[in-house]
Amino acid sequence: MNDQTVLQMNHIMKIYGNGVVANEDVSLELRKSEIHALLGENGAGKSTLIKILTGVYQADEGEIKIKGETVKIRDIYHSRKLHIGTVFQENSLLPHLSVAENIFLTREPKTKTGLINYKEMYEKSLEWEKKLGVSIDPKEKVRNLSVAEQQIVEIVKVLSQDPEIIILDEPTSSLSDNEIENLFEIIKRLQDNGMTFIYVSHRMEEIKEIGTSGTVLRDGKFIVTINDIKKISIEEIITYIVGRPLNQIYPPRHAEIGNVLLEVKNLSVPGLVHHVSFQVRRGEVLGFSGLVGAGRTETAKAVFGDLKKSEGTIFKEGDKLSIKSPKDAIRCGISLLTENRKEEGLFLEKSVSWNVVSASLDTIKSHGFLNFRKERNLVKDYVKALGIKVANVERPVKYLSGGNQQKVVFAKWLNAGSQIYIFDEPTRGIDVGAKSEIYGIINQLAEQGKAVIVISSELPEILGICDRIAIFHEGKLVKELDRQDADQEKIMYYAIGGRDKVENISE
Repeated sequence: MNDQTVLQMNHIMKIYGNGVVANEDVSLELRKSEIHALLGENGAGKSTLIKILTGVYQADEGEIKIKGETVKIRDIYHSRKLHIGTVFQENSLLPHLSVAENIFLTREPKTKTGLINYKEMYEKSLEWEKKLGVSIDPKEKVRNLSVAEQQIVEIVKVLSQDPEIIILDEPTSSLSDNEIENLFEIIKRLQDNGMTFIYVSHRMEEIKEIGTSGTVLRDGKFIVTINDIKKISIEEIITYIVGRPLNQIYPPRHAEIGNVLLEVKNLSVPGLVHHVSFQVRRGEVLGFSGLVGAGRTETAKAVFGDLKKSEGTIFKEGDKLSIKSPKDAIRCGISLLTENRKEEGLFLEKSVSWNVVSASLDTIKSHGFLNFRKERNLVKDYVKALGIKVANVERPVKYLSGGNQQKVVFAKWLNAGSQIYIFDEPTRGIDVGAKSEIYGIINQLAEQGKAVIVISSELPEILGICDRIAIFHEGKLVKELDRQDADQEKIMYYAIGGRDKVENISE
């Protein structure tokens, strides 16, 4: 260890009560002012290591040293006292409280009479915001903030606890490119002031941009330390993560694009979507791109009957559809894989098997009754076909990794036998290996003559898997581009409100 080492985790071992080895002989070293990427597939042991560092779990073996001193982190409060702060992927803010109340929750400044000193609390909130170079009204209710603003409040909350090490767990998973850029400026500003970060993300381009060093885990084991992440290629990082080279993250597709399968005309949802029209053909993958809040998800939900439209017509192969609910959409052969799998896509307490058949019980009926043997065989076929890692299909889906949970959602909608698939952020929060597998599933659907819509905030993903790209801005579809005519700069130009240039022709 040198004078700049602020954290060492040496030979960490963690075995859960069910015998699963989550961490096996894992070591990590962190130096002052690093942005250290913690890399690995879902289920590689990253979350367990973070929970050990934050005091949620205790390691069964190994030692933790902070600035050279061996410590045993008892709980999350002890972790805070050791100047370790964490911004978790899942929002931990209380929406009905103000920004300031969330920042100082359980640590509110008090008056001499023991009452909460709101004036001081607001002033201190503004002081911390000023240090970050941001401005959010400390009196505003959190429920009224954008996702990006809530993320900033999470960071201010952690900073106000005087940390020296900050763990950022998938901090950009719900942010647009502009919002990510602003967040990175804040991180770099804190880094320049001596802050040290552990950064967890599945987005390789992000890791290359923001990271300085890294540690790779696979199957709960330490694989390699990357001393300078800028000097290593994304392909090399991926090989360390998955244990094999991925020849192509975006596999080639050989679908033949046919006739129009889905057509939407003049679709509107009050205050959210304004006169949107588009078509998707058989064998085609249409991308929905745009900033967060641009109307992409709302358009998808309106087509699926999950949002009430004020006007607009939906056609399938020229026939007008009447869709007033998701049940109607499923009956019409339309599936929607929602943006938030945990809240909208899965029944977490239910089994893998139950989730897979939940949208299409008719597929497991015999003579009008549910056939459980048929259900088990069908689900096992999907588990095998999609590579879902689960020992028992009766295991509650909440115990699966993010990537495997996402595959369960895919299985659910594949089992529904739809012709039109809408995937909203289909690879959010999952590792690069699982991403490649999901792209393969999308390709297979297209090759089967299905129509596919992919909504994604990741521009490389949109460019990598889509035939055409529909770009949204402020609730309107403002531009469509063929893939060969599109690049990141063009997409962003239209996404932030740019318009086609019209030349004045004078005779």
